[in-house]
Amino acid sequence: MTGVRALLLEDDLVVALMDVPTPADRDRAIHFLAGAIPAEILDNVRMLMLNRQTPWHLASHYGLGLRVRNSLREAGFGWSDQYLDENWWGLVEEAVRIGERGG
Repeated sequence: MTGVRALLLEDDLVVALMDVPTPADRDRAIHFLAGAIPAEILDNVRMLMLNRQTPWHLASHYGLGLRVRNSLREAGFGWSDQYLDENWWGLVEEAVRIGERGG
């Protein structure tokens, strides 16, 4: 592919690759969420995770998902909208698991 569109695609790929958090940053975000999300919400997510009838995060995308993404941004996690949109729920699930292990 040539021309301006090829450059845009290459730039998009570079940004996407640069945007993947390091394991340490991801761990910091998970611990942040474990402390920032109220216990009753984590308990609800745990119950929904155990239910497994439908992916719990689909119904929560515009509610809890937006709050989680905005909280991470406000806390300084400068990841792209695309990364957060696709990964917020996995971070929350890990935060739930941290709560189960006690820290």
